[in-house]
Amino acid sequence: MNYNDYSGKMGSTSVLKTACAILFCGFIFVYLYFYQADMLAVAQHILSGGATTYNGLIGAVILTAVLQLLQFGVSSIWPFGGSFHALTYFPSALLLALLSSMEPADGGTVGLGMAWWVAVLLLALWVAACVMLRRLPDAFASGVSGLLVTSAVAWRNLFALAAMFLFVGFVGNNDAVMHYRMRAEACLIRGDHAGAAAVGQKSQETDAGLTMLRAYALARQGQLGDRLFKYPVRGTSADLVPMAEGTLCLIYPTDSIYRFLGAKPARPMAASLYLQALLRSGFASDAAKDYLLCGFLIDRDIDAFAKALPTYYEINDRLPLHYREALILYAHLRANPTVVYHNDVMDTDYEDLQRLERLYSLREARMNAVRPQYAGTYWWYYEYGG
Repeated sequence: MNYNDYSGKMGSTSVLKTACAILFCGFIFVYLYFYQADMLAVAQHILSGGATTYNGLIGAVILTAVLQLLQFGVSSIWPFGGSFHALTYFPSALLLALLSSMEPADGGTVGLGMAWWVAVLLLALWVAACVMLRRLPDAFASGVSGLLVTSAVAWRNLFALAAMFLFVGFVGNNDAVMHYRMRAEACLIRGDHAGAAAVGQKSQETDAGLTMLRAYALARQGQLGDRLFKYPVRGTSADLVPMAEGTLCLIYPTDSIYRFLGAKPARPMAASLYLQALLRSGFASDAAKDYLLCGFLIDRDIDAFAKALPTYYEINDRLPLHYREALILYAHLRANPTVVYHNDVMDTDYEDLQRLERLYSLREARMNAVRPQYAGTYWWYYEYGG
């Protein structure tokens, strides 16, 4: 009878430990493979000086195995039985939190979002808690049995694991725009320009660096003038090429962007000056003219846009969509436009926009009223975007 009781207790402990291991390994793999793979790829690229490439699947498997082995080591050195078994996963969870909190820093380095001294403090608190909890009897080993006790111990461990998962998720790199940038650059490295342009396309969160990457991805597809303002746009024309610190690529080689445009500048200069000099030199690619024109549009310099447009395009209905929208707007803003373009459908559409705006006196109310129909047009960007 005593042997059967012991076997039952050992069986309950084994089931609990197996369940904890499955949950922890499953969480680590999903978290690393589906959420933090891009961040780890950038971190490895920077730390290795570009010598190695991170593979999301292999990396997730290896890190999951290493963190689980760390838990096995902690459990063998400091066993808790069944009552507080989940605590043996805390060092692994803390290391996972440190790894996933990494982010690119100034100077081409990688920084920790979670300060090392916070990690040391949490580890010290964990040790102190373990010392105190080790003095408590293990429910499975104390001779107390029953469904209620087993259930209480199981829930205690599950709640402890859930708290660790939330801690890792909270501490990890959760900057949505940074994740978009890292994912877009990974697509560009693979030559997947459509995939790079699609990253984060349903989100309103963006920055100048992501706008630069989207502009490049669209230009590689010949769609810059048709789709740039379908996305939220941030920054100025100076951010369209990787000159400013905020728009430097993380892992994608900037020389590839310069080669695509035609030539690398001999020295840092304003993007507009670089593009104009490139176009005058005769080395510019077809995309350079769209970069220049879209730069004028981003800056809302509609007069400079109208002046430069006839140099590169015939004024007709085959113009890229945003250029036609800009000319319609230009004709309504200037009494004597230097470039005249009319399109019955687009003229009517813009007049409908104006009529809708006149119904509201407050700017925010106007913006919310026209957003469903006109967000994604240059008209929307000119008045409300950026």
